[in-house]
Amino acid sequence: MKRTLIVAVLAVACVPAEPRQLHPNTFAFAVFGDGPYRRPEQGAFARLIDDVNRTDVEWFLHVGDILSGGCSNEKLDAMLQQLNTIRHPVIYTPGDNEWTDCRGRYRPLERLERIRETYFKDPTRSIAGAAMAVESQSANPAWTEFVENVRWRRGGFLFVTTHIVGSSNGTRRFEGRSAADDSAVVRRTAAALAWIDSAFAIAERDSLSGVVIALHANPRFHRRDSTAFQPFVTRVAEHTAAFHGEVLAIHGDTHEYTVDHPLARIGTTVPLANFTRLETFGSPDIGWVRVVVDSVAGKFVEFEARRIR
Repeated sequence: MKRTLIVAVLAVACVPAEPRQLHPNTFAFAVFGDGPYRRPEQGAFARLIDDVNRTDVEWFLHVGDILSGGCSNEKLDAMLQQLNTIRHPVIYTPGDNEWTDCRGRYRPLERLERIRETYFKDPTRSIAGAAMAVESQSANPAWTEFVENVRWRRGGFLFVTTHIVGSSNGTRRFEGRSAADDSAVVRRTAAALAWIDSAFAIAERDSLSGVVIALHANPRFHRRDSTAFQPFVTRVAEHTAAFHGEVLAIHGDTHEYTVDHPLARIGTTVPLANFTRLETFGSPDIGWVRVVVDSVAGKFVEFEARRIR
Protein backbone atom coordinates (compact mmCIF):
# COMPACT_ATOMS: atom_id res chain seq x y z
CA MET A 1 0.00 0.00 0.00
CA LYS A 2 1.45 3.34 -1.01
CA ARG A 3 1.70 5.80 1.85
CA THR A 4 1.99 9.52 1.22
CA LEU A 5 2.40 12.11 3.92
CA ILE A 6 4.08 15.46 4.22
CA VAL A 7 6.71 16.08 6.87
CA ALA A 8 7.64 19.75 7.19
CA VAL A 9 9.87 21.61 9.65
CA LEU A 10 9.38 25.34 10.07
CA ALA A 11 11.60 27.62 12.14
CA VAL A 12 9.02 29.94 13.65
CA ALA A 13 10.04 33.47 14.60
CA CYS A 14 8.18 35.85 16.92
CA VAL A 15 5.68 36.50 14.12
CA PRO A 16 5.00 32.98 12.78
CA ALA A 17 3.91 32.18 9.30
CA GLU A 18 0.39 30.89 8.98
CA PRO A 19 0.04 27.11 8.79
CA ARG A 20 -1.16 25.70 5.51
CA GLN A 21 -4.92 25.87 5.14
CA LEU A 22 -6.79 22.69 5.91
CA HIS A 23 -8.40 20.88 2.99
CA PRO A 24 -12.00 19.68 3.18
CA ASN A 25 -12.55 16.59 5.35
CA THR A 26 -9.36 17.18 7.34
CA PHE A 27 -8.70 18.30 10.91
CA ALA A 28 -5.55 19.12 12.88
CA PHE A 29 -4.26 18.81 16.42
CA ALA A 30 -1.16 20.02 18.27
CA VAL A 31 1.52 17.91 19.98
CA PHE A 32 4.02 19.23 22.53
CA GLY A 33 6.23 17.78 25.27
CA ASP A 34 9.38 17.89 27.39
CA GLY A 35 9.50 21.56 28.18
CA PRO A 36 9.96 24.28 29.03
CA TYR A 37 12.76 23.29 31.41
CA ARG A 38 14.96 26.38 31.82
CA ARG A 39 14.32 30.08 32.21
CA PRO A 40 15.44 30.98 28.63
CA GLU A 41 12.87 28.51 27.29
CA GLN A 42 9.96 30.23 29.05
CA GLY A 43 9.79 33.02 26.50
CA ALA A 44 9.79 30.55 23.64
CA PHE A 45 7.00 28.59 25.31
CA ALA A 46 4.92 31.76 25.66
CA ARG A 47 5.42 32.41 21.94
CA LEU A 48 4.51 28.80 21.23
CA ILE A 49 1.21 29.25 23.05
CA ASP A 50 0.53 32.38 20.99
CA ASP A 51 1.28 30.40 17.83
CA VAL A 52 -1.00 27.53 18.84
CA ASN A 53 -3.78 29.91 19.83
CA ARG A 54 -3.93 31.44 16.38
CA THR A 55 -4.15 28.12 14.56
CA ASP A 56 -6.99 25.80 13.70
CA VAL A 57 -6.09 22.82 15.89
CA GLU A 58 -8.82 20.85 17.66
CA TRP A 59 -6.79 20.25 20.82
CA PHE A 60 -3.32 20.60 22.36
CA LEU A 61 -1.76 17.29 23.42
CA HIS A 62 1.04 17.51 26.01
CA VAL A 63 2.96 14.23 26.28
CA GLY A 64 4.58 15.00 29.64
CA ASP A 65 7.67 16.41 31.33
CA ILE A 66 6.04 19.72 32.13
CA LEU A 67 8.97 20.84 34.30
CA SER A 68 12.56 20.12 35.27
CA GLY A 69 14.78 20.79 38.26
CA GLY A 70 12.15 20.65 40.98
CA CYS A 71 8.80 19.08 41.68
CA SER A 72 7.16 21.65 43.96
CA ASN A 73 3.46 22.35 44.14
CA GLU A 74 4.26 25.89 43.04
CA LYS A 75 5.87 24.69 39.79
CA LEU A 76 3.07 22.24 39.07
CA ASP A 77 0.42 24.86 39.72
CA ALA A 78 2.23 27.50 37.63
CA MET A 79 2.36 25.19 34.61
CA LEU A 80 -1.32 24.33 34.91
CA GLN A 81 -2.09 28.03 35.05
CA GLN A 82 -0.04 28.61 31.89
CA LEU A 83 -1.71 25.71 30.10
CA ASN A 84 -5.02 27.40 30.85
CA THR A 85 -3.96 30.29 28.59
CA ILE A 86 -4.28 27.91 25.62
CA ARG A 87 -7.66 28.46 24.00
CA HIS A 88 -7.95 24.90 22.73
CA PRO A 89 -8.71 21.88 24.92
CA VAL A 90 -5.53 20.61 26.58
CA ILE A 91 -4.94 16.87 26.99
CA TYR A 92 -2.02 15.69 29.12
CA THR A 93 -0.31 12.46 30.03
CA PRO A 94 2.30 12.63 32.83
CA GLY A 95 6.05 12.39 32.27
CA ASP A 96 8.82 11.20 34.53
CA ASN A 97 10.13 14.66 35.52
CA GLU A 98 7.01 15.60 37.41
CA TRP A 99 6.76 12.51 39.58
CA THR A 100 8.93 9.42 38.87
CA ASP A 101 12.16 11.40 39.17
CA CYS A 102 11.06 13.39 42.23
CA ARG A 103 13.25 11.94 44.97
CA GLY A 104 14.78 13.21 48.17
CA ARG A 105 12.51 15.99 49.35
CA TYR A 106 9.54 14.31 47.67
CA ARG A 107 8.30 10.77 47.21
CA PRO A 108 7.41 9.81 43.62
CA LEU A 109 4.03 8.26 44.45
CA GLU A 110 3.07 11.29 46.55
CA ARG A 111 3.87 13.57 43.60
CA LEU A 112 1.76 11.38 41.29
CA GLU A 113 -1.15 11.67 43.70
CA ARG A 114 -0.75 15.46 43.71
CA ILE A 115 -0.83 15.55 39.91
CA ARG A 116 -3.93 13.41 39.82
CA GLU A 117 -5.67 15.65 42.35
CA THR A 118 -4.85 18.93 40.59
CA TYR A 119 -4.52 18.16 36.87
CA PHE A 120 -7.31 15.60 36.71
CA LYS A 121 -9.92 17.03 39.08
CA ASP A 122 -12.59 16.16 36.54
CA PRO A 123 -11.44 13.09 34.61
CA THR A 124 -14.35 13.44 32.17
CA ARG A 125 -12.90 16.65 30.67
CA SER A 126 -9.69 18.01 29.20
CA ILE A 127 -7.36 19.36 31.90
CA ALA A 128 -7.11 22.99 30.73
CA GLY A 129 -8.15 25.39 28.01
CA ALA A 130 -11.55 24.93 26.42
CA ALA A 131 -13.62 22.07 27.77
CA MET A 132 -13.66 18.84 25.79
CA ALA A 133 -15.36 15.65 26.91
CA VAL A 134 -13.18 12.57 27.34
CA GLU A 135 -13.73 9.09 28.73
CA SER A 136 -11.46 8.11 31.60
CA GLN A 137 -10.28 4.64 32.51
CA SER A 138 -11.15 5.54 36.11
CA ALA A 139 -14.81 5.00 35.21
CA ASN A 140 -14.02 1.27 35.24
CA PRO A 141 -14.25 -0.03 38.85
CA ALA A 142 -11.16 -2.16 38.23
CA TRP A 143 -8.99 0.91 37.48
CA THR A 144 -10.46 3.75 39.53
CA GLU A 145 -7.16 5.51 40.27
CA PHE A 146 -6.17 5.96 36.62
CA VAL A 147 -7.83 9.29 35.99
CA GLU A 148 -4.99 10.24 33.63
CA ASN A 149 -5.74 7.53 31.04
CA VAL A 150 -8.40 8.97 28.74
CA ARG A 151 -9.79 8.50 25.24
CA TRP A 152 -11.90 10.42 22.76
CA ARG A 153 -12.97 10.21 19.11
CA ARG A 154 -12.66 12.48 16.12
CA GLY A 155 -13.09 11.84 12.40
CA GLY A 156 -13.13 8.05 12.58
CA PHE A 157 -10.07 7.87 14.86
CA LEU A 158 -9.85 6.86 18.50
CA PHE A 159 -7.32 8.81 20.58
CA VAL A 160 -5.92 7.27 23.76
CA THR A 161 -3.48 8.45 26.44
CA THR A 162 -1.53 5.77 28.30
CA HIS A 163 0.58 6.42 31.38
CA ILE A 164 3.95 4.95 30.38
CA VAL A 165 6.87 7.17 31.42
CA GLY A 166 10.57 7.59 30.77
CA SER A 167 13.26 6.64 33.30
CA SER A 168 12.57 3.00 32.39
CA ASN A 169 8.86 3.36 33.17
CA GLY A 170 9.58 4.13 36.81
CA THR A 171 11.66 1.02 37.47
CA ARG A 172 15.00 2.73 38.21
CA ARG A 173 16.37 2.14 41.68
CA PHE A 174 16.69 5.00 44.17
CA GLU A 175 17.42 5.36 47.84
CA GLY A 176 14.30 4.63 49.82
CA ARG A 177 12.50 2.78 47.05
CA SER A 178 9.87 0.52 48.56
CA ALA A 179 7.65 -2.40 47.60
CA ALA A 180 4.87 0.12 47.01
CA ASP A 181 6.93 1.76 44.23
CA ASP A 182 7.49 -1.62 42.60
CA SER A 183 3.84 -2.62 42.87
CA ALA A 184 2.73 0.69 41.43
CA VAL A 185 4.78 0.09 38.26
CA VAL A 186 3.19 -3.32 37.77
CA ARG A 187 -0.34 -2.01 38.25
CA ARG A 188 0.15 1.13 36.15
CA THR A 189 1.56 -0.94 33.27
CA ALA A 190 -1.31 -3.41 33.55
CA ALA A 191 -3.77 -0.53 33.40
CA ALA A 192 -2.07 0.87 30.28
CA LEU A 193 -2.19 -2.51 28.53
CA ALA A 194 -5.84 -3.00 29.43
CA TRP A 195 -6.61 0.50 28.12
CA ILE A 196 -4.87 -0.28 24.83
CA ASP A 197 -6.72 -3.61 24.55
CA SER A 198 -10.06 -1.89 24.96
CA ALA A 199 -9.13 0.83 22.46
CA PHE A 200 -8.39 -1.66 19.71
CA ALA A 201 -11.50 -3.66 20.59
CA ILE A 202 -13.58 -0.51 20.12
CA ALA A 203 -11.79 0.38 16.88
CA GLU A 204 -12.46 -3.09 15.46
CA ARG A 205 -16.05 -3.18 16.65
CA ASP A 206 -16.87 0.22 15.16
CA SER A 207 -14.69 -0.14 12.02
CA LEU A 208 -12.69 2.97 12.87
CA SER A 209 -9.99 4.29 10.56
CA GLY A 210 -7.26 4.40 13.17
CA VAL A 211 -6.00 4.43 16.74
CA VAL A 212 -3.69 7.12 18.16
CA ILE A 213 -1.75 6.23 21.31
CA ALA A 214 -0.08 9.00 23.31
CA LEU A 215 2.48 8.34 26.04
CA HIS A 216 5.49 10.07 27.51
CA ALA A 217 8.22 7.44 27.19
CA ASN A 218 10.22 6.56 24.13
CA PRO A 219 9.57 2.80 24.37
CA ARG A 220 12.27 1.84 21.84
CA PHE A 221 9.86 0.42 19.28
CA HIS A 222 12.74 -0.74 17.09
CA ARG A 223 14.36 -2.92 19.77
CA ARG A 224 12.02 -4.83 22.09
CA ASP A 225 14.99 -5.56 24.35
CA SER A 226 14.00 -3.16 27.10
CA THR A 227 12.39 -5.07 29.95
CA ALA A 228 10.62 -1.94 31.16
CA PHE A 229 8.83 -1.33 27.83
CA GLN A 230 8.69 -4.80 26.29
CA PRO A 231 5.11 -5.60 27.39
CA PHE A 232 3.85 -2.32 25.95
CA VAL A 233 5.72 -2.62 22.64
CA THR A 234 4.71 -6.24 22.17
CA ARG A 235 1.04 -5.48 22.85
CA VAL A 236 1.01 -2.58 20.41
CA ALA A 237 2.72 -4.72 17.76
CA GLU A 238 0.18 -7.51 18.20
CA HIS A 239 -2.78 -5.17 17.89
CA THR A 240 -1.30 -3.24 14.97
CA ALA A 241 -0.63 -6.41 12.98
CA ALA A 242 -4.24 -7.51 13.42
CA PHE A 243 -5.78 -4.08 12.78
CA HIS A 244 -7.05 -2.96 9.37
CA GLY A 245 -6.50 0.75 10.02
CA GLU A 246 -3.73 3.20 10.84
CA VAL A 247 -1.89 3.34 14.17
CA LEU A 248 -0.01 6.44 15.32
CA ALA A 249 2.10 6.41 18.49
CA ILE A 250 3.01 9.84 19.86
CA HIS A 251 5.64 10.32 22.55
CA GLY A 252 8.37 12.57 23.93
CA ASP A 253 11.13 11.67 26.40
CA THR A 254 14.25 11.65 24.20
CA HIS A 255 13.79 15.17 22.78
CA GLU A 256 14.31 14.49 19.08
CA TYR A 257 11.68 15.33 16.51
CA THR A 258 11.08 12.13 14.54
CA VAL A 259 8.48 10.71 12.17
CA ASP A 260 9.18 7.12 11.13
CA HIS A 261 7.91 3.54 11.00
CA PRO A 262 10.06 1.64 13.54
CA LEU A 263 7.74 -1.17 14.65
CA ALA A 264 8.23 -4.61 13.09
CA ARG A 265 5.88 -7.55 12.95
CA ILE A 266 6.66 -9.86 15.90
CA GLY A 267 9.36 -12.39 15.05
CA THR A 268 10.47 -10.52 11.92
CA THR A 269 12.32 -7.39 10.87
CA VAL A 270 9.52 -6.39 8.50
CA PRO A 271 8.08 -2.97 9.49
CA LEU A 272 4.35 -2.83 10.08
CA ALA A 273 3.19 -0.59 7.23
CA ASN A 274 0.21 0.77 9.15
CA PHE A 275 2.28 1.98 12.13
CA THR A 276 3.75 5.48 12.41
CA ARG A 277 5.71 6.97 15.30
CA LEU A 278 5.83 10.69 16.05
CA GLU A 279 8.27 12.00 18.64
CA THR A 280 7.87 15.68 19.36
CA PHE A 281 10.50 18.29 20.19
CA GLY A 282 12.04 18.57 23.65
CA SER A 283 14.24 20.96 25.61
CA PRO A 284 16.26 22.89 24.60
CA ASP A 285 14.22 22.93 21.39
CA ILE A 286 10.80 24.42 22.03
CA GLY A 287 8.42 23.51 19.25
CA TRP A 288 5.17 21.79 18.48
CA VAL A 289 3.85 19.53 15.75
CA ARG A 290 0.63 20.15 13.85
CA VAL A 291 -0.76 16.79 12.81
CA VAL A 292 -3.27 16.86 9.96
CA VAL A 293 -5.69 13.97 9.55
CA ASP A 294 -7.91 13.15 6.57
CA SER A 295 -11.11 11.81 8.10
CA VAL A 296 -12.46 10.49 4.80
CA ALA A 297 -9.33 8.71 3.59
CA GLY A 298 -8.53 7.65 7.15
CA LYS A 299 -4.90 8.79 6.91
CA PHE A 300 -2.39 11.06 8.60
CA VAL A 301 -1.53 13.39 5.75
CA GLU A 302 0.85 15.92 7.26
CA PHE A 303 3.22 16.41 10.19
CA GLU A 304 4.12 20.11 10.33
CA ALA A 305 6.82 20.74 12.93
CA ARG A 306 6.85 24.36 14.12
CA ARG A 307 10.07 25.13 15.99
CA ILE A 308 9.96 28.35 17.99
CA ARG A 309 12.95 30.70 17.94
